[in-house]
Amino acid sequence: MLYVTLVILAGFLTAMQSPINAGLSRTVGVLESSFVSFAGGALFLGLAMLFFGRGHIWRLTEAPSWQWIGGILGATMVLSSIIAVPRIGVLATALAMIFGNLLMAAIIDNYGWFGVPVTPFGWHRLLGFVLVLAGLALVFRR
Repeated sequence: MLYVTLVILAGFLTAMQSPINAGLSRTVGVLESSFVSFAGGALFLGLAMLFFGRGHIWRLTEAPSWQWIGGILGATMVLSSIIAVPRIGVLATALAMIFGNLLMAAIIDNYGWFGVPVTPFGWHRLLGFVLVLAGLALVFRR
């Protein structure tokens, strides 16, 4: 339950991040707002790593290079939300992002990519997708 609560909190923060970054983009620009978001996050995590880290950052070169792209993926997500929020709103942006997230998560689980356990795609997951799509259609309906 602790992990579910933690992820729900992360969802709250992500929903807040999108309109905050979109607001900043009106003042400084879209790419600049994305940069400020990631620079602030990097500074925060750098300090947390300095004080609470386990001290293994120097082993980074031992990791496969494809594992280094997480920041690029996150930057793409932030940039996309900054562009979308002023045009389609926070809820529609979040729901569309959640749908994309769920779709890729189902593919990753089904095939066990990136070292996660295989969780086959079944009818119950398909029903979940149909319900999310229905919710997306309702949110976009004016």
